[in-house]
Amino acid sequence: MADYYGTVAGADAYHLARGNAAWAAATEADKEAALARASAYIDGLGTQLPTTGCVLSFPGRKVGGRDQALQWPRSGATDRNGDPIDSGSVPREVEQAAYEGALRELVKPGSLNPDYVASKAVKRAKVGPLETEFFGPEDGDGQPNKPVVGIINDILAPIMVLRCPLPAVVVV
Repeated sequence: MADYYGTVAGADAYHLARGNAAWAAATEADKEAALARASAYIDGLGTQLPTTGCVLSFPGRKVGGRDQALQWPRSGATDRNGDPIDSGSVPREVEQAAYEGALRELVKPGSLNPDYVASKAVKRAKVGPLETEFFGPEDGDGQPNKPVVGIINDILAPIMVLRCPLPAVVVV
């Protein structure tokens, strides 16, 4: 089983239809590597756990359990309309999201999952009379290095479910 969603041929057709010339110019090996990195990003989006707030996640469970490398195919999954998602296949939304992510990874490898070193983050910068303050991890979702790619989120939205942390009472 491939370690990425979709196929190179599928990605070729997807990007050709959208006029993405950068994809067409790449080698087969570079396309496969980009698809693998994008698929890891997609899986990371779909497996977030709620901590302080609600998150969007993939529904259901991996068909092959822990031995299954990727998050799809999944059993017991339904889309936002309640329609079942075939447990024997990967939804087209996941494949298309991987194709979108792969293009970004092809153009700038590592851009979907950049490293973040908190000690090197700049909170405030001042040049002459101008001063700018930046958002830090405490100001957002705690994942300052995870880019938000609108088109990927939009493609995946119909198959994601909202998961919220359960209220808990701690007895000591």
